[in-house]
Amino acid sequence: MNAARKVTLTQEVRRRRIIDAAIDCLARDGWHGTTLAAIAAEAGISRGLISYHFAGRNDLYEAVLETVVTTIFAEGSAEMQQRIDSAQTAAAKLQAYIEGNLDFIGAHRREMAALGQVMPNLRGRDGALHASPDAEEPIIAGTALLFEFGSSTGEFRAVDARLTAYTLRRCIDGAALKIVADPEFDIDAYARELTSLFLRGVRS
Repeated sequence: MNAARKVTLTQEVRRRRIIDAAIDCLARDGWHGTTLAAIAAEAGISRGLISYHFAGRNDLYEAVLETVVTTIFAEGSAEMQQRIDSAQTAAAKLQAYIEGNLDFIGAHRREMAALGQVMPNLRGRDGALHASPDAEEPIIAGTALLFEFGSSTGEFRAVDARLTAYTLRRCIDGAALKIVADPEFDIDAYARELTSLFLRGVRS
């Protein structure tokens, strides 16, 4: 391995360490309690090294957002889609969707906590919130397909698929908030109740 490659790997490892430290601080101390100095201390580096890798606090938090949403959530989404695709009936697919989402949230409490701090606070250079109001549109549309499929097979009664999908997403997102606020929250029990509630509500 040549010297240039070693430097690149060192930089990549250090950048990842800074992002991980930022996630830890955000999850533990919140948006206002997290500073670059605190992140540097968490990562075990000097604050100057953060400035070397990131243009500023927003640049770092954008990297946190990308890591959580693009990397972690993308992997979780792929696993969840596999569970849904392998299910044979609309009811089984809906159950896989609900349980898959909540299992993922339960396994990533730290990342969910950090995301909950970044999303409502991170702003772009124009001062607008980084999160677009239309950002969840693909998620709602994809969820609606589950209800449309169930209606097409006759398993589900005719429902407003988009409205029902929106309602389900709010229930799932609510669990993400609850699990951060309450460490004792039983997300497995929540998954069972939510699955039962929606299946009873949409079945023909």
